[in-house]
Amino acid sequence: MAGVAMATIRPAPRIRAASCDRPTSNMLRKRDSLHSTQICVQCTHMTRDTILAAARAVLDREGIPGLTVRKVATRAKLSPMAMYRHFVDKSALLDALMDDGLATWGKIVSSISAQDPMAWLEELIEAYLDFALTKPHRFDAAFMLPAPSARQFPDDFAVGRSPVMAMIILRIDQAKSNGWFGNKPALDVAISLAALAQGLVSMHRANRFSSEAQFKAIYRTAIRHCLESYSVRPLRRER
Repeated sequence: MAGVAMATIRPAPRIRAASCDRPTSNMLRKRDSLHSTQICVQCTHMTRDTILAAARAVLDREGIPGLTVRKVATRAKLSPMAMYRHFVDKSALLDALMDDGLATWGKIVSSISAQDPMAWLEELIEAYLDFALTKPHRFDAAFMLPAPSARQFPDDFAVGRSPVMAMIILRIDQAKSNGWFGNKPALDVAISLAALAQGLVSMHRANRFSSEAQFKAIYRTAIRHCLESYSVRPLRRER
């Protein structure tokens, strides 16, 4: 036996346990936490949207004087304290309503299809009139609410904080390039039109015209005279 070489005995290879794809308890906790966070964010957005919808409804029904936190909370079926978790005070709610009204107005202006800048301005003037008459409370939200973050003339408009005013200024500049207006700054023309239009709407709200038909006629004539005062060419005939 001494001359017989002994075979080397090697240990059997270690068999590794197959990896398990089942989540660990820590992974489950993280997943549940993430899911809960997503649900909370969704609930927050839903509640905020509910409050805004309720505020619009109160505004549409009762106007600015009737817009109170308590009425909005009742409409939204929330307690006033629950509302304050989404809007810290009435000023924050007014800001949100103003932004909502301006967004509505922005969509209207963006839908104006006229390519000629003067025709575009004429359609804008009519769209503003229609907005004031057919959606009065949404108009109020955009232009009449005493919202703390309301844009200020002229600085906020000069730096482009108003998308609609930026569109108006662009069209006025195009009209100037086409020889319609002189060298007056486009912002000056835009502010004059806006001030006149909103002032006439305010007069109509205060019953300073004998009828809506009279208001419309005076509105269109006054706006036309304003455009003519800046124009170096005769305007097209009235509507």
